[in-house]
Amino acid sequence: MTTDAAAVLPFDEETLWEFMSARDASRAGSFFCAVRTTGIYCRPGCPARLPLRRNVSFHATAQDAEQAGFRACKRCRPGAIR
Repeated sequence: MTTDAAAVLPFDEETLWEFMSARDASRAGSFFCAVRTTGIYCRPGCPARLPLRRNVSFHATAQDAEQAGFRACKRCRPGAIR
């Protein structure tokens, strides 16, 4: 599940998935998780239901996720992170 921004992601995808599944909010802003089945992207630590790993892609920035066709999550508001 490689993204175009994979070269600038801070870690490999399995490590990013570990951060997401642990809801590690300390990683907020360092990467974004997009869910293909919902069309939504979130920040690490989002309280929303954890998606299936096979439906997830990772993006280095919120803009990358939006350019890939995803919209911001209304629960964690990832576009509002500075």
